[in-house]
Amino acid sequence: MYILKKEVFMKRILLLALPAFSLFGISSEEEGARRVQAHLLIEDSSSALEEARKFSSLFPESKIAGSALVEALAANGMEEEALDAWHRLSAQYPDVMTDRHLLEELSWGVLRKGVESSQYGVRLTSLIGAYLTRDARAVQMLVQMMRDSNAIIRSVAVQMSTSYADAILKDEIARLLSEERVWMVRLEAIQAAGQLRIKWLVPKLQAFVTSDKSTFEERGAAIEALVRIYDRIELPELQKLAESNRAGLRHLACMLASHFAIPEAKEAVLKLIRDPNPDVRIAAVNAFGLYYREKMSAKEAKEAVDAVLSDSDPAVAITAAWAAILIDPSFGEPYMARWLSDPLPENRRLASAALATTGGRSVQLGIKTLKESTDPYVRANIAQGLLGQRVEVAACCDMIYEFLQTEKRMWMRDNRRNPLFSVLAPSQVRHIDQIPNYPEAIDHMTRLEIISLLAIVEDARALGALKTFLQRKAWGVTGFAAATLLQEGDETALEIVRELLKDSDPNVRLQACLVLAMMGRDEAVVKDLQAAYAGAGHEKKLHILEALGRIGQMESLNFLIGTLREPFPILRASAAAALIQTLNK
Repeated sequence: MYILKKEVFMKRILLLALPAFSLFGISSEEEGARRVQAHLLIEDSSSALEEARKFSSLFPESKIAGSALVEALAANGMEEEALDAWHRLSAQYPDVMTDRHLLEELSWGVLRKGVESSQYGVRLTSLIGAYLTRDARAVQMLVQMMRDSNAIIRSVAVQMSTSYADAILKDEIARLLSEERVWMVRLEAIQAAGQLRIKWLVPKLQAFVTSDKSTFEERGAAIEALVRIYDRIELPELQKLAESNRAGLRHLACMLASHFAIPEAKEAVLKLIRDPNPDVRIAAVNAFGLYYREKMSAKEAKEAVDAVLSDSDPAVAITAAWAAILIDPSFGEPYMARWLSDPLPENRRLASAALATTGGRSVQLGIKTLKESTDPYVRANIAQGLLGQRVEVAACCDMIYEFLQTEKRMWMRDNRRNPLFSVLAPSQVRHIDQIPNYPEAIDHMTRLEIISLLAIVEDARALGALKTFLQRKAWGVTGFAAATLLQEGDETALEIVRELLKDSDPNVRLQACLVLAMMGRDEAVVKDLQAAYAGAGHEKKLHILEALGRIGQMESLNFLIGTLREPFPILRASAAAALIQTLNK
């Protein structure tokens, strides 16, 4: 706060001093530069430009005056004029070509103008570009975009704010928790509060946990956020939560007991296994399976979970069967086997995902299910678990490859019924007006993750599966989904992608370059990306610029500067973002 007041005070002093400057001519280059910078400091860009024009006319051969003019033009959003002035200056002074400050000012001028655009795509691209710079100047843009009229821009800005953590951004998150009407944005604000560990928002987050008006997603996100925020919890406070008449707080008690591994909370957790609310029972059984079963004898553990092995809620019973297998496979497998052949597909698939997380404890039941089940999603979930144990690798790879080739429905990962179990299932993702092709994007991300499993176990068919994926026409979706392969894959997956650089199909080669750039920041593909740019369509150009920024090779500077003259604002914004990222590398 003191620093902020001091900055305001200094700006006021400069404002008082500026009229005195105007009474006299510019007597030196240093004085001219000072006058331009003084106006820029108080964000009076129009006066800064007026001073810069006078300055450069008095000192037409001055590098300092030319630089001041470039900076003032950029601050006023006059992209073309700023670039022309920069080119004239760099022709006279070659070292300007690599002047970090001037290049950054050129780029920030483009981004500042972009966030004021009436076009949603330009604002979003400029926002992402500003965020990727990791520059303090992005903070005010994030605040502005968290107040944008478009819900998806607000949502993205909230996500990005967690990387900066400035006080003004935390205040905006708090405001959104109270005022935001779009659930998607509200959900991001809840998650951001947890990631930033904003302790003074605990009461608001608890209100989401206990409110009957909260959606399932909001309640789960609020509980997760509260678990992140708590540094520790005393046993009396935990017991108070466990005995609350609000199911959400009892749920939170189970999460905290497991998260902090509090041995003294064992009795409270065991009691909540019989709670009237099924979500609380699931949370309690999760805590039991992850931690508390190890704090008791096998006999006591079996007695604790026995009551819910035949629970009326299938998700509770399946979670109990998972915990029973962790205690003793012979005890839990009969219950799990029944659920694996349940008439309802969603129950079978949840059971298969639960079985896949038991590690090596129930391999034989997994192998039997892989061979006998007629549900391809059950088999795919089981195959993933067995691959993790490197068991029946050939059979699992055959199953996954066939699944990739034959299953035409869109896919998703579903952990709504129990956050511990990530179920591969037919997509139920809804369209979101603000995100084009959102269900397709989730489907492609999921498919990439499955392809990466083949790559990790060095299955020869992974290359063909990846090539088929890269031949898809939905470039925007594919580029978005590439992040999953980046996160889930390893160097083996990258090597398979590199093989596709030799493919005869230019679209496949370009997609391989994009994936290598986004995944591995591979400088070897820079020339190929630049060569493909001229003949690429609008959307492909966007991804090429994004990839070049991700790599950040200084040899790309001239190319990126050239793209600042693109006729489309969204391409200029993407080029400016890539240029700043490259300078910051």
